[in-house]
Amino acid sequence: MRRAPLFRALALAAALLAGCRQGPERAAGPEAAPRKPHRGGTVVTGWTAEPGGVNSLILPSTQVNNEMLFRMFLHLAEEQADFQQHPATLKPQLAESWDWSPDHKTLTFHLRKDVVWSDGVPVTADDVRWTWQMQTHPDVAWELADAKRWMTDVEVVDPHTVRFHFSRVYAKQLLDANEGPVFPKHAWETLPVKEWRRNGDWFRQHLVVDGPFTIASWQPQQQIVLQRNDRYYEKEFPYLDRVVMRQVPDQASGFTQLLSGDLDYLPQIAPADAPRVKASPRLQLIAYWFNIYVAVVWNTENPLFRDPEVRRALTLAIDRKTIVDTLLGSYGKVADSPILTSVWAHDPSIHPWPYDPREAARVLAAKGWKDTNGDGILDKDGKPFAFELITNTGNQLRSDATVMIQNQLQKVGIRATPRQIEFNTLAKQTMSGQFEASMMGYTIDTSLDLRSNYHSEAIQEGSNYPRYRNPQVDHLIETAAAQPEIKAELPYLHQIQQIVHREQPVTFLWESQRLTAVNKRVQNVHPTATFSFFNLKEWWVAP
Repeated sequence: MRRAPLFRALALAAALLAGCRQGPERAAGPEAAPRKPHRGGTVVTGWTAEPGGVNSLILPSTQVNNEMLFRMFLHLAEEQADFQQHPATLKPQLAESWDWSPDHKTLTFHLRKDVVWSDGVPVTADDVRWTWQMQTHPDVAWELADAKRWMTDVEVVDPHTVRFHFSRVYAKQLLDANEGPVFPKHAWETLPVKEWRRNGDWFRQHLVVDGPFTIASWQPQQQIVLQRNDRYYEKEFPYLDRVVMRQVPDQASGFTQLLSGDLDYLPQIAPADAPRVKASPRLQLIAYWFNIYVAVVWNTENPLFRDPEVRRALTLAIDRKTIVDTLLGSYGKVADSPILTSVWAHDPSIHPWPYDPREAARVLAAKGWKDTNGDGILDKDGKPFAFELITNTGNQLRSDATVMIQNQLQKVGIRATPRQIEFNTLAKQTMSGQFEASMMGYTIDTSLDLRSNYHSEAIQEGSNYPRYRNPQVDHLIETAAAQPEIKAELPYLHQIQQIVHREQPVTFLWESQRLTAVNKRVQNVHPTATFSFFNLKEWWVAP
C-alpha cells in the first residue's frame, strides 16, 4: 500500500510508539478453549483523532481516515499483512481474478457479480473507470495521483470486466492499479468536480458503501458509530452489529476509559501502561512491530549538516541504545535503515553505527570544528555548532528523546536546543525546508518505494525532508522502480540502504512495537503493521 508523502513521514507523529513489521505477540496467559463466533453486539474503540470525511480523494491519507474508510469501501484486491517475509501479496476482493497481456502493459480485472452498493445498485466496471478518472482529475488533486501516472486508460470491457492500460512495464503495476478504493459513480457523479473540495460533507450525506460497515451516526469531535452493511456480499460478515469510534483527548484519557470499562479497545498504549494491562483479568495486551521508524532529520541544505562525515559524527555522538533502553525497554530497538529490520528487503549487512563520542570528536576536529574560545561549544569560522531540534507537541516519548540527545551532543561540544511545536506547523516547516533538525516518524511504504523520501526530485514535492541529493541514489531508485517485479529490486534496494547508512541524511533512532489493549470479551482481534482494524469484520463479542 502506498502512502501519501506526508503520511509516510508524519501522520503518526503524535503516536507514542513506532516501529517495524512483525506478527502480533499476545501477553502470556491461559488460553481459553476456542469458541464459535457469535453474531451481534457493539465494541467501543478509542481514537485521539477523528476521520475527516468519507471521500479519501479529498482527504489527507491519515491513519484514522484509512482505518474507517477501508472498512466501508472495497478495493479491487486486499493487500495482505505479509510484507515482512516477501513483497505484499494481494487477495481478491471486488475483483475475483486478474490477468496480464503478453507484453505486461494491459491488466484485466474480472469483477465479482454479487457485489452491490448499500442502496442496491450493482458495483460495475463503470465505477472502477469513473474512480480512476476522479483519481487523476486535476480539480480533485488526489495526493496519491502519482500512483496512476503510468496508466493511459481504464477501459470498460463489459459490466464486470475492466482493463488497465499502462505506458510502461514496471514492478508496481498491480499495486498502483489497486491503489485507492472504488467509489460509487451513480451516487457521487452528480456533484461537479470543482465543488468537491468545498463540499466534503456532501459525500457523507450521499453515502453508499460496498464494504462490511457503513455509518449509523456521526457526532463531530465525539464519536462515529459504524453499523453492519446488510448488503455486504460476504453474508456471514461482519459479526458485530456496531463499532463505536470514540474520540479521546489523549492516550492517557483513553487508557483511563479502558480501565473503567468505557472502552473495549485502545489501538495504542504507552509502554509504562503495559504492566497494568497484563495484570488486569479483563484486558489483553497485543504487542507487534509497527511499520514506522523514528529519526532525526538533518536539513542537508544547512551548512552545519552538508557534509556526510559530519552527519555520521552526529550519529556516533548519540547514544541510541541508551535512549531505546530508557524510553522503550524491551518494546524497541535501534534502527539503522529506511527499510525496517524485520522487512524482507532489509540489508542484513547493515548494523547501527555504534555510540563512539571519541570518534565523533575526531571527525569533527578533522573537519575544522574546535572550541577556540573555551566556552565548551565547537566553532568554525566564528560560528558555533549550535542548532534547534524540533519535534511535535503531545508526544512525551519524543520530547524525552530530544532532551537526551541534547545532553549527549553537549559532551562532544555541540549545542542542540529542543523545541516542541504544533504538529501542522512542524509538517509545514519540515516540508518547506524551514528547519535545522527535526525528530519525526517515517512510515514505510509496503511497496518499498523510496523515491518520495530520498530522491532529489522529491525535494520540490516536499517529501524529501532532509533535502538529500545523491545522483547515485536517484539512479538506483529509478532502476529499482523499472524492474519487472518487486523481488528483482532487492540488489538496488540494498545499495540504496548502504549509501543512506553511510551518508546519514537522517540519524535512525528506533523501531518499536505498538502496544494494543483489548477487553477479553472481544474475540479474534488481529491488528497488523498497517491497520488496527485490519480484520474488523471478523471481530465478535462473547455473549
